[in-house]
Amino acid sequence: MLAVALMLAPGCLVLSVNPLYDDDTLTWDPALIGSWTADEERWTLQIERDEWRSYDIRYTHPAESGHLTGYLTAVGEEKFLDVMPSRGRDRGALLVPAHAFVHVRLDGDRLHVTPVAYDTLADRLLRGRAPDGLDATFDQKENVLLTTPTPRLRAWLRRQAPGSEVFGVTISFSRVREIPAVH
Repeated sequence: MLAVALMLAPGCLVLSVNPLYDDDTLTWDPALIGSWTADEERWTLQIERDEWRSYDIRYTHPAESGHLTGYLTAVGEEKFLDVMPSRGRDRGALLVPAHAFVHVRLDGDRLHVTPVAYDTLADRLLRGRAPDGLDATFDQKENVLLTTPTPRLRAWLRRQAPGSEVFGVTISFSRVREIPAVH
């Protein structure tokens, strides 16, 4: 789900070299497991349990598909999913796995996913000032690249109210219910 919201505008992502989670705030919610769809945006997600309190996430969209590893973390009262390229795949010595994160809210069979707003952070960087508390720059693809250490990144997010300008458009997914086989 994180990937879905983050990949809405390839080349316009907010990425971090450091994770949003730490051992003390890593959490797990079995309700995230399953198949999800956002029909209007034509996204599908398949979320499965993976090792060490992580999620195996496969997503599809008409523009692309992918495979990610996700970690659910609590920042204050809010939950965020930190996603990165799938663990266990060697991508070569010169590739650094980046983290992306989205605010997640589960409401029964509805999953609401909200990314950090690229436009807001990019605009601030273009004006020569990173958002308060963040170390950031642009990478070669013009993504916003956060180099802020995890504790400061978490403190910055804790100060942001859900719905504030630092969050983008929410995508709402519906759980796909399996139809039982008739024998």
